[in-house]
Amino acid sequence: MRRVLAKTVALVAALVLFGPQDRAVNASDRLVLLKDGFHWPHVSEMIEYGGRLWFVNSKKYVNHNSADIWSYDPVKGDTRYERHLFSQDAGSPVVHRGLLYWPLEDSRFSVGRGEFMVTNGLEWKWGLLPAGRAFHVHAMASSGDALYAAASAWTAKLQSSADGGTAWTELYEHPTPSRRVSRITSLAVLNGTLYGGLAASHERTGAKLLQWNGTTFVPFRRWPDRRAVPRLQIFKGWLYGVNIADDDGTVWRTSGSIVEKATGIFGTSIRGMAAGDDSLWVAVSNRGDGELWRSPDGERWSRYQRFPGVTLHGVGVFDGQVFVGGRTKNGGALYGPRPITETGSDLMDLPPLSLARLPDGGTASDTDTAAALERLRRDLADPQQYVSGLRERFLPLARSRDPVIGKALSDILRGPFPDASTTMFGSQRVSAAKIARWFILWAMAHNGHGRVPLELISAPWEAPQNDAEKYFDSPPAAAWAAAELGQKDDKTLATLIARLDRVGDPDWLKGDMIGALTVLTGQKFAYDIAAWKEWWAARAGR
Repeated sequence: MRRVLAKTVALVAALVLFGPQDRAVNASDRLVLLKDGFHWPHVSEMIEYGGRLWFVNSKKYVNHNSADIWSYDPVKGDTRYERHLFSQDAGSPVVHRGLLYWPLEDSRFSVGRGEFMVTNGLEWKWGLLPAGRAFHVHAMASSGDALYAAASAWTAKLQSSADGGTAWTELYEHPTPSRRVSRITSLAVLNGTLYGGLAASHERTGAKLLQWNGTTFVPFRRWPDRRAVPRLQIFKGWLYGVNIADDDGTVWRTSGSIVEKATGIFGTSIRGMAAGDDSLWVAVSNRGDGELWRSPDGERWSRYQRFPGVTLHGVGVFDGQVFVGGRTKNGGALYGPRPITETGSDLMDLPPLSLARLPDGGTASDTDTAAALERLRRDLADPQQYVSGLRERFLPLARSRDPVIGKALSDILRGPFPDASTTMFGSQRVSAAKIARWFILWAMAHNGHGRVPLELISAPWEAPQNDAEKYFDSPPAAAWAAAELGQKDDKTLATLIARLDRVGDPDWLKGDMIGALTVLTGQKFAYDIAAWKEWWAARAGR
């Protein structure tokens, strides 16, 4: 009898301390498939904003020019295409001063500046990090009046803004040897202190959780050595981090002083973490099957639900309810609780959108403007400038918001340009004309003035595919610039519509045309080409 009692007590104690591996979930609480077949295979980076759940649909883990922002109304049960990003993917977003910021993870304009989008749920603005060189913005975070951005080219950097993303200051650059790469891919704020998750596979020792000490980032004491900390999450006064070694991932946590390993069996592929008021959630993928794990306190864990045949890529919480993003055989998928299917409410009382202009705005004097444009024309005529230094000429022109400069850039866009080429992104040879038009379109789009020639949108796609998926052919940049400039005359719209199903175009180029049409028309047909054509025919009276 005593042995039976002892075993019972031991079993109860084990359940209390660690929880069962699988916890019974009521059928009404199980997550159901809300939408399947998003155009791109992955759904991730979920965040609650303005009464909707926002997320990115993209193709992850390979270079690919796809990134679309969608939102979902948990009350009405509808998904809505929101915005195309001119980026290979999106970093981790943040809400700051009532606005939603989306970092561009590998901006496709590739002019050496980190970039991001900011929205109030309806309007959008395009911002950049003018300080330092960067291709990626991996994550953004908010603490008080400070907005933080983790950017990198080959070296991890941290920047901050005190005015909502207009002016930026570079705070930290990670010491990185030549021909090595470091990145800060996650940010979190615990008790007013900023932490960053570092990825530096060449550093075989040293903690990859960084802590801001008021002056710089330093490795956090007692955090175990690993190669990377790709994900961070705050829950009930603790900071949780995914710690990656060569082939496994574990979850650790700190209160700021105590450091300990989080109990639980998640498998080796941890794809996301999210926190609600009463639960911490972890999404994993094991051998092609997704699993969602839950903990009420960060110590006791149970497997909440399995997703056979579904690879999970993200998890988020909206109003205490959990959602996961995954990949099915049909494409990207969103899972969550069954919608209430009530009337619901749309966004109300939108906060004013900041970034009405870029840093250092203001119209220059006529003399300064003329000198800057003359220098640009001179440099564009010099083949040597295409090897190095040319991109720097465009930053002050882009930031000026001067209509005189925008008009001049439109004229310069037509050429002529030198009969020369240079090597870009490895072995790719690019003509001077393509490079010049790419940079000019970027500057025009940021400047906000000028006009995009329609022949640049409709130009044949002849670029051979390259591993970096970096291209300087004009159509994608021209479509983005036309959208940013508000160029919505019938001829421009007709040119974009005609390109939606052109044979020979890469699939992601269709996304660029759809993104531009969405901005210019307000229609949100996403990748339904037939709906776009039907709408255009009705508008044209055909």
